[in-house]
Amino acid sequence: MRIGSLSQALWLLVPLSLVAFGAGALRAAGLRQQDPGRRRLFQLLWVLLLFLGTPLWLFAAATLGLI
Repeated sequence: MRIGSLSQALWLLVPLSLVAFGAGALRAAGLRQQDPGRRRLFQLLWVLLLFLGTPLWLFAAATLGLI
């Protein structure tokens, strides 16, 4: 499958970049937490966002015909 235009590539890559940026922000916020419980929660959230957000977006993009 080939991406045919710049707009298709942007529709695919911008949401993936937002998932990655959000995961990075969660990780950075988790490193700043003093409470070990909250730190662990942020660690869990950023990993889940990467492991679930990326495949879900790729599935949605395939369903929408973007890839």
